[in-house]
Amino acid sequence: MHVADFPFGIFLGDIHGEIANIHRIKDLHKAQGIVLTGDIGKNGTLKETAEIVRVLQTYCHTVYAQIGNMDSWQADAYLTEKNMNLHKNSIRRENILFMGIGGSLPTPFATKSDFTEDFYRQELKKFALQPKCALTVLVSHNPPFGTECDRLKNGRHAGSNAVMEFIRDYRPDFCVCGHIHESRAKEQIGSTWVCNLGDFASGCYGKLILSEKPEMELCTTAN
Repeated sequence: MHVADFPFGIFLGDIHGEIANIHRIKDLHKAQGIVLTGDIGKNGTLKETAEIVRVLQTYCHTVYAQIGNMDSWQADAYLTEKNMNLHKNSIRRENILFMGIGGSLPTPFATKSDFTEDFYRQELKKFALQPKCALTVLVSHNPPFGTECDRLKNGRHAGSNAVMEFIRDYRPDFCVCGHIHESRAKEQIGSTWVCNLGDFASGCYGKLILSEKPEMELCTTAN
């Protein structure tokens, strides 16, 4: 791994249109890449998505992003047009493989981009054919089912079984997720570190530090 090429990357989830928080990220201008795990805008519109991407690119040109369940298909199309869309795609950067799967399982709120477990299983199967890199990162808006990263406030698990199955079978180095704001946590599943970043609307984010032993730090803009 060429550590100097990617000393660290910033991961943001569930921004929900809170642009002001971007300017509060420590050392953002030093990041070699920024990754958005989903729920970019407050209303999921193309306009919101484009504005957030524009602001982020004033700090770092390399931005990869995907829709969450709150984001529209117009936002998804915009990310594709800009060659930065992770949803259902894999992107290699140096010796890092990013695999992205956005949206979420159906919610009680009838959001814009939700999918079934069968959809996730079919899309994740394609990733299973990918040869691994020195570092392999699954970027999933859904957290995997049955972890500390997918607990609702009532204690019930609400993550994806398909994502958990993929983690157990493929064993990526990291699964970076969000969606369930109250489940900000890190948990190791086999050799994979699962990291729910929490919601960036509240100032929570992650920093992937590449060293001899890569690590995802859970950070806040208050730090």
